[in-house]
Amino acid sequence: MLLPSVILMTTDNIVDRDELQSAYVDRVIDGMDIKTMAQIIADQLHDNFDKYSVNELINEVEEYYPDLLEDELSEGR
Repeated sequence: MLLPSVILMTTDNIVDRDELQSAYVDRVIDGMDIKTMAQIIADQLHDNFDKYSVNELINEVEEYYPDLLEDELSEGR
């Protein structure tokens, strides 16, 4: 497969890694359906939130979706 000349650097024919990576990411995303994208986003959010302490998670939820805490309290959890 030939890469577009835009991706190749003119000095020493070295591939511009950032542009190649960006083009690859775009192509991978273009090939995904919505369900797959949603699963990847959910996995990433879980990975990020797993690093939060309980207090950090509660503060985040209070700021953006306080109703979630109200639901938890009303259900007796």
